[in-house]
Amino acid sequence: MAQDDSTESDRVAFPAEGTAQRQTSLPFKYWLDIASAILLSVAALASSWAGYQSKRWSGVQSANYNTSSTLWVQSSRVATFAYLYRSIDLELFIEWLNAYKDGDAERARFFEQRFRPEFRPAFEAWVASQPLENAAAPSSPFVLPEYRLELSDRAAQLEQEAGTASDHAQAANQQGDDYVLSTVIFSATLFFTGIAAHFSKFRVRVALLIIAGVMALVGVAQLATYPVR
Repeated sequence: MAQDDSTESDRVAFPAEGTAQRQTSLPFKYWLDIASAILLSVAALASSWAGYQSKRWSGVQSANYNTSSTLWVQSSRVATFAYLYRSIDLELFIEWLNAYKDGDAERARFFEQRFRPEFRPAFEAWVASQPLENAAAPSSPFVLPEYRLELSDRAAQLEQEAGTASDHAQAANQQGDDYVLSTVIFSATLFFTGIAAHFSKFRVRVALLIIAGVMALVGVAQLATYPVR
């Protein structure tokens, strides 16, 4: 009976080794669960935000590409009209030149009166240079700086605006791709955090949560530097 009592008291006074280890690991498991919850929350919210921003930047890209296409069409149309006006100036000048060469002052005056206002300053500057007597005179009014077509300038401006809109579209496309990359990073964070809960070994779980934490930090750091739409 004495031996039985001693055994019973020993059993009560000293808990089993496995029970002690479980009790010791409980605080660590508690903090790991909290860390997992934080990582899951951060990754889910950040992933949703990155996906939303990626969609927004995709819309910016489409809008700028549409603007660029419209401006290119307008530029081409205006350039076509500028070419037609230049052709009219050239034809009238050739007719005037032929009449002047033939000594037909009345016919030359007829064509001169029909010069377009944009062409007249260049023509008058060319005549003032005395091209028949001055060998250094310009070959034609079209090479003088006085000859400028407003439509040509407008076409060049539209072309420049179209190029700028295209650049903005490419930049928006790159920004959208950056947000997609952030989404991938946070998805990987969710994966490592979720799979960590399926491992019973403490070290393995900690290692997976550390990987998830590093990826979450990298993703958040990237998001902090990105522009927002």
